[in-house]
Amino acid sequence: MIKAFFDESGAHGGPDDVFTVGGFVARESRWKRIAAAWDKQLGRRVFHMNHFENREGDFKDWPKTQAKRIELISALADSIQGNEAFGTAHSVDICAFHELMCPTTSFHQAKRLAYGFMLQSCLNDLIEHFHIPRGERLSVVGEKIGGIEGWATDCFYEFKRAHESEYKIGQITFAQKANFRGLQAADMMAYEGFKEITNQVLKDGSIPRRKLLVALDRRKRLAVAYIDRPRLEQLREKWIARLGQLPPWPGRNA
Repeated sequence: MIKAFFDESGAHGGPDDVFTVGGFVARESRWKRIAAAWDKQLGRRVFHMNHFENREGDFKDWPKTQAKRIELISALADSIQGNEAFGTAHSVDICAFHELMCPTTSFHQAKRLAYGFMLQSCLNDLIEHFHIPRGERLSVVGEKIGGIEGWATDCFYEFKRAHESEYKIGQITFAQKANFRGLQAADMMAYEGFKEITNQVLKDGSIPRRKLLVALDRRKRLAVAYIDRPRLEQLREKWIARLGQLPPWPGRNA
């Protein structure tokens, strides 16, 4: 069994805002090893990259020293790389996505629609780069976030229909982050993907690449991508040329 975990990051507001969906895929046996390593390091704490970064929640006063913080995050990253996980993170200019692809929706709805859009991009990476062995089933787990599950599920099964002749693709489920270390690892990947695009693309590399992302990419098993406004304009033109309109997005409660 091959299992992928995904989470989202970004879309905080502002003209240069980025929305990211990212995560990791690995064999289920490898996820058990990763979970054991994270349990050893974290105890009962639930890892949120934003909380760790900003010393909030469980990480407000722990680890106490910067050296211990570096030791902890290094151990978590090493457990992922050492267990042959493949990481992917896809980002989109969320303001341009809202304006060009779904201009009649609310910003919250645009974010929900972008989640499904980015999820399919991440799944394409898994097919192209992870090289899922024929005969093994891929299942997906996303974080349970209000409003995204119906559309994300539709996008997943659209992807499944397009590829099930070549690959065994199972189901997508959604769960609380506290229930799976894999979702906590996905939180890390989505956050790092968001930061990579913000720092290296939008800020033209004026900020050095984050050491955690470099560590996660030590074995060259990451794929990080960004859909900017010009690319969205091209996609919009293709959709209108093919369908005569923008994609038929679902309603608010779909």
